[in-house]
Amino acid sequence: MAYSNLIGYWSIKYGTYGIEDTFDELLQHSASPKGEKRGADVTLTLREDLQKEAYRLIEDMIGSVVVLDVNTGEILAMASSPSFSVNELEEKWEEINQTDGVFYSNAYQNPVSPGSVFKLVTSKAILEEGMEKEKVDDEGSMVIHGQTIRNYNGTAYGPLDFEGGFVKSSNVYFMNRALKMGGRRLQEAAESFLLGQEIALDFGTIKSTFHLDDYNDNLVAATAFGQGETLVTPLHMAMIVQSIANEGKMNKPYLIRSVVNAKGKVIQEGKEEILTETMEASTAKKIREVMTKAGEAYGLKQVGKDGKIAAKTGTAQRGDGTNNAWLVSFAPAQNPRYVVVANRLKTKEIGKSMAPVVEALYESLFQQEQ
Repeated sequence: MAYSNLIGYWSIKYGTYGIEDTFDELLQHSASPKGEKRGADVTLTLREDLQKEAYRLIEDMIGSVVVLDVNTGEILAMASSPSFSVNELEEKWEEINQTDGVFYSNAYQNPVSPGSVFKLVTSKAILEEGMEKEKVDDEGSMVIHGQTIRNYNGTAYGPLDFEGGFVKSSNVYFMNRALKMGGRRLQEAAESFLLGQEIALDFGTIKSTFHLDDYNDNLVAATAFGQGETLVTPLHMAMIVQSIANEGKMNKPYLIRSVVNAKGKVIQEGKEEILTETMEASTAKKIREVMTKAGEAYGLKQVGKDGKIAAKTGTAQRGDGTNNAWLVSFAPAQNPRYVVVANRLKTKEIGKSMAPVVEALYESLFQQEQ
């Protein structure tokens, strides 16, 4: 079940889905009349132990986990829940279909509201505008054209510069900065991370939604802290975090390590590829620093011998009384090697509730290296 949403299935009765569908012609689920091998072998970049651990950690939730290699873009784990048993597909088809979204990977096929993890995008614009030292007096809320928008729990933080606004995750600070910069500047920042575009990868295409209409103040303010009309997948958020950890260079994630045909010839091979440069290395460094301070403020465990987890939480209100709880991260903070992104949908919990999932995955990652 750890792989089902990703690898999918091949069924005479129900067709193909997932990687089984993407590579159906190459895989060829039958032998030749002479008994010779006909199909190709497709090898993935996933680490088996890590993939199983990721699914185990979220199987009782609605949500997902993505783990990337910072330097190469390899997808080391990509788990989604709810899931299904491929072995029971035809026997329990109707029962399986009663679970909403069971055939849809929350990790890369289901864009949702990001909440405060979107502040990473707004942060880039703030830093590029040279506004990080300016202070905003956070009184806990802002009134914009008659609409009152508050911090989480309405907390007032007082005077905040960029570092304080980020670590405290002040909605007021980010709204104020976005309105000062203007919607076009926020739009440019989002586009630099490829938000609103379709991104074709070696196993499928990921989509996101981003628009600011006519840049009206209320939408710009809400978008600045991830509550506007922005929808993004965990895989895309992992790409954003990876680019920050990688000095502004966004690698193209890849899942296919190799495809070897029936004659033993490698016909496809995954490789490191820079998709785009999202920001200057100096800007990425500043965001890494505040993410490190935020990780400390959340009380996240150290990784390896002396490494810290740099992070940002997000709690997006869904409008139905539940949240999307996010935690995006990389580690070690001083020498980034891995990105771990976890989210939980339709929950009463907040982003920090995903800390045990993220910490457990880093523990597995660094144990494997010892």
